[in-house]
Amino acid sequence: MKNLLSCFLVFLSFYVSASEDPQQKKSNDPLLGAWKNFQQSLKFSLDSRLDFQRTNYHETTDVFATDQRFLFSNFRIGLDGMFNENFGFQFLYSPNDARVGMNNLNQNILSANVHYTSKNNRWHLKAGRSFLNIGTIEQTYNPNDVYTYSIIGNKFGIFKTGITTEYRTKKGQRLGLQIVNAQEDSLGHQVDLQYNVYWYGHLLEDKIKTYASYTAINDKGHIFNAPAYAIHLGIQWNLGKWQLDTDYAYVQNMPNFKENASYQSLPIRLMYKGEKFRPSVKYIYDQVYFNDPSFSGLEVSDAIDNTSIHTLEVALQYYPFPDKNFRFHIVGAYASDSFQYSSIEESHYFNSRWKFNVGVRIGFDVIKGW
Repeated sequence: MKNLLSCFLVFLSFYVSASEDPQQKKSNDPLLGAWKNFQQSLKFSLDSRLDFQRTNYHETTDVFATDQRFLFSNFRIGLDGMFNENFGFQFLYSPNDARVGMNNLNQNILSANVHYTSKNNRWHLKAGRSFLNIGTIEQTYNPNDVYTYSIIGNKFGIFKTGITTEYRTKKGQRLGLQIVNAQEDSLGHQVDLQYNVYWYGHLLEDKIKTYASYTAINDKGHIFNAPAYAIHLGIQWNLGKWQLDTDYAYVQNMPNFKENASYQSLPIRLMYKGEKFRPSVKYIYDQVYFNDPSFSGLEVSDAIDNTSIHTLEVALQYYPFPDKNFRFHIVGAYASDSFQYSSIEESHYFNSRWKFNVGVRIGFDVIKGW
């Protein structure tokens, strides 16, 4: 992390010194002109959220297990820009990201890619590690804007290494195909590829936005007992200052999920987007069903394996400076079943959960400022 920040600071000092060179302003050299355009496109962003979080787990013995702490819920460092009007790059680093890492890259490197956009802006190509375009609104938000994820939203891997081909219509519809690395076998060999077909568009421009994706793994390594696939659907309704997000996700046999189990998530969020105050309420329905309990890997009853979880979240955000990425928030959430799997013991905690967050989020461009 220290070396990474040092590189950023060295790059930034070089950027500033070059931008202040008076000879550059007087020269018509095309190389210097290209360098100036690159400088203007460059973004060096810092985005973080600090919370005081208190969580109570209600055990079956009516004793509350309490966890309270200050924590960075998310912290991201981003650098992106355009080499020219067609070619660009993206780099995104998160020191505290806990998602699964693969492909010989540190798991904290979320994005590292180059991309190309055709002159008519119809075709967009990308190669490297980047966001998997999942068809739910919950996944398209910056994690600093999501306080409670659905089970699928929390466990589904969304940063993958591979290629993206996307076609964009004149009216803003986006149709794409992504081919990425999927799953390692028991020896750590990358044997399967994952295919993701998606549509990001709208039914009514600026009013009804649509998201959809189908993801499948070509299981040549015969890792799974049944096909591995996921379906994501989302519709965002914008009515004045009111915004309603409605999502549905279905997953079976994908990485990070239990094998031979069906997962369904239905997150719904309603927000009033005021200038300074933004109250919201979010409801999540999660269902986990093991098609055959013997494949669950848990020495517990079928009744505990199969579960339906109801989660309710109420949040209030306060923006003291309109149109700036700086806010305070207070959030309360209740889940009827915490449904956690320990990475070590693979055990199931069958209890309700209360969670309370109060914190601050700040994000800005180091080069251009707020």
